Amino acid sequence: MLVRKTATVIALLLVVLVAYGQKRQAPMKGYQLFTWHEKGHWHYSLLPGTNRERTYEEITAPATVIIGTSGFESELKRLPKGADVVWQSDAPPKMKRPVSGEVMSFKHPSRKRIERIKSLCEKLGIKLSLV
Repeated sequence: MLVRKTATVIALLLVVLVAYGQKRQAPMKGYQLFTWHEKGHWHYSLLPGTNRERTYEEITAPATVIIGTSGFESELKRLPKGADVVWQSDAPPKMKRPVSGEVMSFKHPSRKRIERIKSLCEKLGIKLSLV
């Protein structure tokens, strides 16, 4: 009886460990990527796709912002193979910007940085589209 319970517990632990180590599931609408340059660093905001317009606060929320290309590349490695990422060149047209404080200008980085990220996406099996 003890052997059976021990085997069951070990089997459950293995299932949990395998599930924990897996990459996250891709949202049905893919991902939206926004980038901007601030204080000498590139900032990346990779958000699950949605049918509605993103708000400025959502895009720039500290919990969603990745500072630096190497950190962003690590985040890309967590995406599932076949994920669709749409890299926005600007803010959504109807997006309301905050009335106070500094407003970021969303834009693509240099061609060299874009090519580096595109190359990584190809290796990872991620579909990257620039718009």
